[in-house]
Amino acid sequence: MKYVNLLVLVFLSGFILTGHAAAPKPSGYLSDYDRLVEGEYLEAFWVDVGQVTRSDAPRILLGRISVEGIMDHKGVTVEDCVGWLRNDLLKGRIISEDKTAKYRLDLAITHMDPGSAAKRILAGEFGAGHAQLQVEGKVVNLESDAVVASFAERRRSSGAIGIEDIAGDAGPHIIEHLLNLISTDINDELLASFLLRQT
Repeated sequence: MKYVNLLVLVFLSGFILTGHAAAPKPSGYLSDYDRLVEGEYLEAFWVDVGQVTRSDAPRILLGRISVEGIMDHKGVTVEDCVGWLRNDLLKGRIISEDKTAKYRLDLAITHMDPGSAAKRILAGEFGAGHAQLQVEGKVVNLESDAVVASFAERRRSSGAIGIEDIAGDAGPHIIEHLLNLISTDINDELLASFLLRQT
């Protein structure tokens, strides 16, 4: 019986920790949310394929990460979020600090709420206390200053419906994990859009 409980716990943790995609809410950071459609990896994405020069080794310079409108919470600061997002993005194959890149990615963390440990434990399966995070971004052609791609991605997680909170408030850890998942999807979406496809 002990092993069955452990297997159920591991399964639930793996399932819930992935972070559920949720419909992004317009924050005003992007100029046109109506053109965003479901991407290959991101919930809301747009690319101007006519303005994108594909490459076999594409590079996009990581630009500014805006944090207007969000605030520190217990155990997780705005500065933490910016650091996690920057580090995770730079681990990918396309986003870099290469100042010779033709494009720049500017981002905004437009919503960050680590949620409530008590609510996740008591009613996490009903959506109570979930941690939530939204990141938006735009890719700018540095020669023309034109926006050639934009996206908004919102995630939420119950932290294995409160199981992670038994040892203490897991909200900050969940936010860090959600940033990692979003960063991976941003890298994958941009790579799919800017990489020269081999035929």
